[in-house]
Amino acid sequence: MSMSRKHYRALAEILRHAHECYPEAANALDRVTQDVAGICAEDNHHFRRQQFYDAARPETS
Repeated sequence: MSMSRKHYRALAEILRHAHECYPEAANALDRVTQDVAGICAEDNHHFRRQQFYDAARPETS
């Protein structure tokens, strides 16, 4: 059974928070985000990677 949108959103929020708290670890967190997105995509073929990436990264100004 695949996860719900609520779970994907929670994962993205956790990753965004980590990016905001630990900007010096951006490269490692990007790799983790890509790995999580890959797992989610395997779990649910309707999963939208780019939308997840955008939600998991802090907005740049």
